Amino acid sequence: MERKEYDPADTDCVVSAANFLEVSEFNIFRDAYTAWYGVKAPEKQVEKVFVQYLQNNKVPFWVRNYARSKVPEEFSLANQIKEDSRVANSLLYFATIIAEYVLLACYLLIR
Repeated sequence: MERKEYDPADTDCVVSAANFLEVSEFNIFRDAYTAWYGVKAPEKQVEKVFVQYLQNNKVPFWVRNYARSKVPEEFSLANQIKEDSRVANSLLYFATIIAEYVLLACYLLIR
């Protein structure tokens, strides 16, 4: 059964693996092919799959499997996004409190 829907987590794991290993996303595809099929990846075959990835965000199962195996959980892009979101929410919360006190001070000065 072919997956038709785009799953952002699939793309995230490819990008995370490329960043962690400091290689291109194409190299992830080539190395994943070699790891999965046990033979050196034919360039044309990998290029064809890689173009589908670039155009449709379609990540084959063997690339997803390889990418997930190469990235430690604490390095993954999804975890970084969650942490950044927590920091942003905290900053927004503090900014809201400060704004409320500034408005209160303005109200008291005007009154």
